[in-house]
Amino acid sequence: MQTVRSNNLLSALDLSGGVVSLIGAGGKKTTMYELASLFDGRVALTSTSHMFQYDETKVDLVTIDRDSPLEFNLDARVVAYAGPTETRNRVGGLMPSQIETIWRKGNYDLVIIKADGARSRMIKAPADHEPLIPDFTQLVLPLISGIVIGQSLTSLIAHRVDLVAEILDLEVGGMIKPLHLAKLISSPKGSLRGTKNMRVVPVINMVDDARIEAACTEAALIAFSLTNRFDRIVLAELRHSKVVKVIDRPAL
Repeated sequence: MQTVRSNNLLSALDLSGGVVSLIGAGGKKTTMYELASLFDGRVALTSTSHMFQYDETKVDLVTIDRDSPLEFNLDARVVAYAGPTETRNRVGGLMPSQIETIWRKGNYDLVIIKADGARSRMIKAPADHEPLIPDFTQLVLPLISGIVIGQSLTSLIAHRVDLVAEILDLEVGGMIKPLHLAKLISSPKGSLRGTKNMRVVPVINMVDDARIEAACTEAALIAFSLTNRFDRIVLAELRHSKVVKVIDRPAL
């Protein structure tokens, strides 16, 4: 196992631009804003699902698609694009075709897409219609919260708890162990759903002490043994813009 200490999420992901989709639970918007703040070029933020309003302290401009085409503003480095919704304090998502148009016009070096919702839970399993990852995505970041290890599996921490329980092979109310986190990360019905042949780097967030770091490291190594779909897992505490550890697949 090769581990690397890094305090920069861009370098941990080997990310220099392109189209990134965020899925899962436990910090998608935090990750979106962190990547946008670290990236030097022009960034477009958007979503294929409903989400809370964009934090206007984190973006230079919010553009809502109503009856006119989505705008490009040369003076704004980080621009958020959204669809209309009547739900209070939320914005709507865009169609993948709209996002592709934004990307193909070449005005942005990096496009970051929130591709599903999690109802503010820490882990989730996708429904049949999720996630809505655009086909032109180059990198998928499945988010999951390491802090759930040692907790009971309930709807308080899990979105679609029955589906999560099925993937984890764990009864609702049972204690989540590193093996269970590894199963969710590596499952085609879980964190890998809809990722097709895109590059995938799971991000285990909320790793905020040594105990959680050790448990999440164990989960990452188990995940490598369960799938060949990815070769790197990032452990992070993104509320404080911290990459805790980068874990690469052990050499054979």
